[in-house]
Amino acid sequence: MGIHGLSFFIKSHPSLVDKVEWNLNWTGDSNTDHFIFDGNAFVYHIAYENRTDWTHGGQYATIAKVVEDLVETLRKAGIQMTFLFDGSLPQDKMETRIKRHKSYIERSISTYWNLKQINASNKNEEQRQNGIQYYGDLFLIPPMTLEVIIQTLRELDVEVKICQGEADSEVVELAAEKNGYVVSQDSDMHVYPNIGKGYIPFELLNIPTQGENISAGVFHPKKLTSLLNLKPSLLPLFGTLLGNDYLDSDIVRYPIGQWCSENGIAMMNKQNGWPKVVAEFIKRNCLNEQDAIKNIVDQLKPIISKSSMKSREEKASGFEDRIIDSISRYDADSPLLPKLLDNQIKELVTPNLLKNLNHHSSGLSRQVMDVIENKTFWTSIFIEDIEREFSWDVSRSLRQGMYGSVMERMPSEEKNTIIVQEYIREKHHLEVLSVTGGVISNADINSDTGNKHLEDFYRFHISNEIKHLSSFDPKLHPLILCQRYMIHHCSKSIENGRLYNHEVIAMIIATLRSLASVLGYTEEEVPIPTTGTPALKKRSIHLSAQYQSIIYSSFLLSQALDIPGYLRLPHVLTNMYNGIYFHYYIETARSGASIGKMLSGVSPKFSSLFCAIYKSIMLDLNNDVEDIYDYDIISNALEEWTISDNKPKRLNATSKASSSRPEKKKKSNSNNNRSTNAFNVLSFGCNFDDE
Repeated sequence: MGIHGLSFFIKSHPSLVDKVEWNLNWTGDSNTDHFIFDGNAFVYHIAYENRTDWTHGGQYATIAKVVEDLVETLRKAGIQMTFLFDGSLPQDKMETRIKRHKSYIERSISTYWNLKQINASNKNEEQRQNGIQYYGDLFLIPPMTLEVIIQTLRELDVEVKICQGEADSEVVELAAEKNGYVVSQDSDMHVYPNIGKGYIPFELLNIPTQGENISAGVFHPKKLTSLLNLKPSLLPLFGTLLGNDYLDSDIVRYPIGQWCSENGIAMMNKQNGWPKVVAEFIKRNCLNEQDAIKNIVDQLKPIISKSSMKSREEKASGFEDRIIDSISRYDADSPLLPKLLDNQIKELVTPNLLKNLNHHSSGLSRQVMDVIENKTFWTSIFIEDIEREFSWDVSRSLRQGMYGSVMERMPSEEKNTIIVQEYIREKHHLEVLSVTGGVISNADINSDTGNKHLEDFYRFHISNEIKHLSSFDPKLHPLILCQRYMIHHCSKSIENGRLYNHEVIAMIIATLRSLASVLGYTEEEVPIPTTGTPALKKRSIHLSAQYQSIIYSSFLLSQALDIPGYLRLPHVLTNMYNGIYFHYYIETARSGASIGKMLSGVSPKFSSLFCAIYKSIMLDLNNDVEDIYDYDIISNALEEWTISDNKPKRLNATSKASSSRPEKKKKSNSNNNRSTNAFNVLSFGCNFDDE
């Protein structure tokens, strides 16, 4: 959330920013500069700047291409890059995360109720970028964006690190160590006393696709301290008292203003004047750095106590501790901090687990690290049918497997049933569910033998290697496993909750077309389809959200079990979902299009691949899918497939029960433990209206 009002203050003083340029024709005969990227800020920046069609669930291949082009351009200028990403959530940031997730739910709801207007704007190609979905206060990052960008950077051999906690401090420390530039979009960066060569906000970084130079506006803390007449060591306190994630501005603004009025300091209540008032307050009360925090607290607490700010007084009970925590994040060696904090290091994971992480084949996602450290899992909030069960419900069994594998990595004396608190959307609210870890085989999860891990992995996906996977390129395994999982768990969720057969076919075709280039097909063999911008329907957006939650949870389970390859194979995760394709083929299939039409223009080899994949996915699962259309797919003894181009016949047997809205769940007053093992029947439904 940054520091309250500081970005506006910096922008109102242009002299605080210097312009720096790098020539794109770098020849290697001069020293290179090093950019240290705040990875999470980078993800949001890239996603927001390339948000076309974001409501369809993510155009991940487009995002990956943007990242590839950006890295190539920076390398042309001789710029080295390191990306640092957040790991597990510090406990003192829990309140901030909860606020953010609640705001994401509000955005999701607003988007959901405006689908009609969004669809109308999408029909006009010239005006669609002016649609309400492109307003900043509605935008949500598609669920897999973070992992796709991290995977893309690794494929480009860019240095990537997932920190154990928040990345901010490590970004600044590395910039100081390498004498590099911090690249982020966080006003907190303005109050770190030592930030290497300076701080570059993304909004001031210009990386052209054409031209000769990269240019940037660079901020350095020395200029801010000169403007405010403060010692550099006081910048962390300055940022804290303006209000940040640790100290709410509502707590301190009134008492600071009152103190200044009583002590003859001219008040400047305008947004660009208040920081100077705070700076003057600090100078008057921080003549001795060692007693600075105590003096500040002693001056402000009596004013809070005398006021009618009861709610603020309650928050102010930990006033001093919050200030100390905040300053220590900006500068662990600050002379303002009590001596007792010197050399204290908070271990975010147990030594045994840390050893396992260091030997892990490709590192762990922040989601897995959150489970290890905090026993929490934060589901991505995105567009879905808010009148239905939350979309991550269907993929819980995969996460149970991930939780169980984390438990198995614990030292024997610490092993116990693991219960993880999942933060989910329940209707219009953020709620918490207690979820028990799934059962992993008795084989030692830390041993070198991976066969048992693979068996567990396939078991969680309702699959068997020999029956379902052995004849296919490993790049296709995620599609087969995720589809088999989705079909089975949609069927077993509630009565009449099965997927329709045309939806399964549409999802397979959409995913295969997206993966075509990864599988080695040319555009002549698999032409890019003409889709336009498909309409967003409630059922389609919920299927999309469910499918992505399954892909993501499968990806996390593969990490926890350390399954080689899988969604970490080059370009596979990036192309597992294409939002435009997904919605287009779901709607095309729903309207009764033949498989031949949906595969129009593709080579016979690609058509045969679809048939083989479809057969493998449906093996033993035919009863889990509700047949709406009679697709004429024929194979002979030589496994040569024939697909009809004729419009499929709609089956006469209609099932009103299956197409009606299932009975709504009764809301419990308690957070029930909804998962006793990995194969519990999940209480959710997949059938809902196409309004």
